[in-house]
Amino acid sequence: MGLRVYLIIRPVFIVTLFFVFGLPAPAQALSDADWLYAVDRPVAAQSNEERDRVAQEGLLVVLSRLTGLASVPRTPAIVAALAQPQNYYNRFVFFTSRDASGEPQTHIRITFQSNVMLQLVKAANLPVWWSKRPNVLAWMVVDDGFRREILASSSPHPLVAELRKYAADRGVKLTLPLLDLDDSLAVSPADVWGKVTASLEQAAARYDADLVLIGRLSQDQTFDGEFYRGDWEIWLEGQPLAANFTTPDLAEAARGGIDMLTERLAEKYAVLPRAQRAQRIYISGLSDVLGYAELMTYLSSLEFVDGLDVEAIDDRRLSISLVSRAEPEQLLALLTAQGKLREDLLVRGFEMQLIWQG
Repeated sequence: MGLRVYLIIRPVFIVTLFFVFGLPAPAQALSDADWLYAVDRPVAAQSNEERDRVAQEGLLVVLSRLTGLASVPRTPAIVAALAQPQNYYNRFVFFTSRDASGEPQTHIRITFQSNVMLQLVKAANLPVWWSKRPNVLAWMVVDDGFRREILASSSPHPLVAELRKYAADRGVKLTLPLLDLDDSLAVSPADVWGKVTASLEQAAARYDADLVLIGRLSQDQTFDGEFYRGDWEIWLEGQPLAANFTTPDLAEAARGGIDMLTERLAEKYAVLPRAQRAQRIYISGLSDVLGYAELMTYLSSLEFVDGLDVEAIDDRRLSISLVSRAEPEQLLALLTAQGKLREDLLVRGFEMQLIWQG
């Protein structure tokens, strides 16, 4: 079956805009996340009915990714969008791939429009989770009663597929280790089972990971089938977060770790709807017109920036009035999170002093 790609040209819909804010975010390397707007799902046929079904489901998935909410509230704006999901995507494609058993399975991938989806989130007065997401490496060890095994990215264990699917649906950029010779020499199943954080973080450096998620799962055989128990752990800002699970459902075991991680990250990066305010910031480190243009393009692209006004240019330093719903501490954390801007610690004052790194 050939690949069929459909492009949909739609007018721009005008939606009332709101801006939102939340808690300060830690300074971490963050990745681009265009994938947040694409949803893949299996379908029974290449039909309009299946496309419409997945479009509704996909709209909610993208909203969950953009807000950090596991369940999206059905506000009037969301209900109206679900009735007309075709207004929010501009591309879909049917394709065929092999499932776990090797059988062909038809899928549809629907790509939603980022600007229109963000307008919907703000119009619905929902949180906005910044689209720059940390890279998370998952070290997961499974004890089947006979031996302990670290799950690799290529492992056929069904937990791998469940982790990937649910992490994608929640907007988490998740990687599993290759477990090649380098990994095998650096990390053993005992390291993961014992949560030897130093070894795991050192081995994670090759994956450019910002965070390490550690999981342990024991499989028990009962009269009713498989039963799973274990725990998840992640360290954020020097503090451990942990969640235990006991369940016959492997998908539920995967959700426990991803939900714990997502809720904490969204708490740090998502912003809540509050009063808009203009804040003056000073930015130095600009050497030419190109640097100025790059800075303004970058600032304008940030979801938490609602407006910009250059007030003055003095000795290669810009004075900017930046409109946002973030309070000063949170705005500073968000502006410096990606590393393109850093705080100028040599200059003290009431206003924010930053240096452009490019």
